[in-house]
Amino acid sequence: MPQQVSLTYHWLPAMEIGKTSFCVTLCLLLALCLATKIFYKWLRLKKRRTPPLPPGHMGYPIVGCLPEMMKNKPTFRWVHQLMQEMNTEIACIRLGTTHVIPVTSPELAREFLRKQDVIFASRADVLSAKLVSNGYLTAIFSPNCDQWKKMRRVIVSEVLSPTMHRWLHEKRCEEVDHLVKFVFKRSQSPLTNGLVNVRVAAQHYCGNMTRKLIFGKRFFGTGMEDGGPGMEEKEHLQGVFTILKYVYGFGIADYLPWLEVLDLDGHKRILKDALKRVKKYQDPEIDKRVEMWRQGMKNNRRGYP
Repeated sequence: MPQQVSLTYHWLPAMEIGKTSFCVTLCLLLALCLATKIFYKWLRLKKRRTPPLPPGHMGYPIVGCLPEMMKNKPTFRWVHQLMQEMNTEIACIRLGTTHVIPVTSPELAREFLRKQDVIFASRADVLSAKLVSNGYLTAIFSPNCDQWKKMRRVIVSEVLSPTMHRWLHEKRCEEVDHLVKFVFKRSQSPLTNGLVNVRVAAQHYCGNMTRKLIFGKRFFGTGMEDGGPGMEEKEHLQGVFTILKYVYGFGIADYLPWLEVLDLDGHKRILKDALKRVKKYQDPEIDKRVEMWRQGMKNNRRGYP
């Protein structure tokens, strides 16, 4: 008697087969569309004629010339030396992903500052300017935005107006007279043998003038007997010049923001210390003036206490 063989077949449901084939087809179409888009974009970039960058050193991948910048201090002298070696008045130095273009030619500088002013008028977004301006709240450090336009209107109408210039003329004359008296007393003093450090006198003249125009006082403290600055003014002015030295400096965190936490060049720490010294004397004067306005003691906000 012949042996019977039974065969069992397992079939996938027709619906599941249809879904699988649809997903595969859809993935293939998406991949084909993406590849086509990338190919045509590459062709357009290849055919597009972009103006060449100025001559310069591109450095290493990713970091560019940042290692040379960190190794050669001060950075601006390294940049000038590099341009002299290349014998060019305009160069391109890649720092991270940023192309820095220094210019030493007056004609090219006028091209940037006059003809192309709309393109290059905005300030760069850097750590030092952000710290000094408390998050870009001032006019001179803010990028081209609504805040900058608002502050610019205030400066043009209030600070740099002819009326304000004439109103502060007497204050400027007072500081000029004070400078002459201070230099004369120092020249007659036996303690200094008649020697006057003109550099220090000029620096503190700028500081005295600024404090006189903004806060209505020459000194935060009592000053010296000969009219020279006291310890408060020296510390304040030292902080101001430190800020001017490092603001818009070549900081590595400006080109690789993820290195800001490490503070490899120390710019962040130095600026914070300088701002702390400056605000120690300025903030009490500002708070005092605001409190006087709130209490109605000064109806005219231009009045000095």
